[in-house]
Amino acid sequence: MRKVESSSLGQILSLGYNGIEPSDEFLKTVQRYKIGGVLLLSGNIGTKKQISDSIELLQKNSEIPLFVMIDQEGGRINRITQNFPQFPSNQFYGMNNDKKGVHAAYSQTARELRKLGINVNLAPVVDVLTNPSNLVIGDRSFGSDPERVAEFSRIAIQSIKEHDVLACAKHFPGIGDISDDPHKMLPQNPNSLARFQKIDFTPFRAAISCEVDFIMSTHVIATELDASSPATFSKKICTGILKNELDFKGVLITDDMQMKAIKDNYSLEKVCFLAFEAGNDMILISENLEEQLKVLEYFEKKFKDNELSSSRLLESTSRILSLKAKNLKSRSS
Repeated sequence: MRKVESSSLGQILSLGYNGIEPSDEFLKTVQRYKIGGVLLLSGNIGTKKQISDSIELLQKNSEIPLFVMIDQEGGRINRITQNFPQFPSNQFYGMNNDKKGVHAAYSQTARELRKLGINVNLAPVVDVLTNPSNLVIGDRSFGSDPERVAEFSRIAIQSIKEHDVLACAKHFPGIGDISDDPHKMLPQNPNSLARFQKIDFTPFRAAISCEVDFIMSTHVIATELDASSPATFSKKICTGILKNELDFKGVLITDDMQMKAIKDNYSLEKVCFLAFEAGNDMILISENLEEQLKVLEYFEKKFKDNELSSSRLLESTSRILSLKAKNLKSRSS
């Protein structure tokens, strides 16, 4: 049984690569380890044909269909910017109470992503912007009213899913009130559990109610939820709150584990393992094949040494493979 599970270790990783086309070494890694997903960033984007060809190549090298992920939020966060529909930020739709507009924007984006072979949009941002000086979220949020953010998040998620693209609500447990950017440093949020429940969790509950496919955890120390660990590798937050209390049944994926908030403070291999042990089902590593392979080897050793729980691995791979079986109809999907 453990041998069968070991062959599925790669499913818990979503990896990015450098350059317009995936290298032979990256393709071999996808094939050998049965990697679960691939993240496309701006550096991977050329023409539409190039994007489609690269995705087809990736899928052909994967025995199990890949999640092909991208951040195409609208506003200032778009990986594809040329010959692709561009829409205003979430803030624009929230401020104007434009429900039809947000539906149209996310629907058209999903249709165009699907044509290229991209099957996961890492959107929408469902953070409630309660700190106006919070530039990392800013206009990516639908606003400061949790109920409005919840309503618009639900519309966005349903619009994405209507076109056979998977949606991801981010960033749990909520970073609308932080001041520091986790891309650069590890922020802290001292707000109480009661405040999180009243404000930050409201849009996540809405997302879960409409069966959002993914939720993304984030690099923030929410001191009143768990003072000892960033949310990304806090079992109290990822498993205790999100999976148990909020009853999230989809796939929990980390934010990029190579952000400076993590990279400057921790060993990559160790924190990826801690994030998985905490309850994340997929670990996102955006670049550097050498570092990605070190993480894979670290997990393999943990498994071989019986330090990686079989039941924990089975839980995550079951969530991942179930989502794929239900939604990824073919290798070229």
